[in-house]
Amino acid sequence: MKILKGQHLHVKHSRKGEFDAIALQEFDTETTEFYPLALAKGEYVKGVSVATFWLVGEEIPCRNSQCTITII
Repeated sequence: MKILKGQHLHVKHSRKGEFDAIALQEFDTETTEFYPLALAKGEYVKGVSVATFWLVGEEIPCRNSQCTITII
């Protein structure tokens, strides 16, 4: 699936849970290993480690094998 820069996405991540994100650049989910996404909305996402978290606007690493994305 081709994703365009600025598209709003819903992410279901096996380690980080569910959250909304914005595409930072255009990419193809078939060929890209790490999706270039930034966290959207007024929430934060906590990683597996308690010390790891991401706030709104920060780039959040999402490996294609660990998540599924849908366009909002």
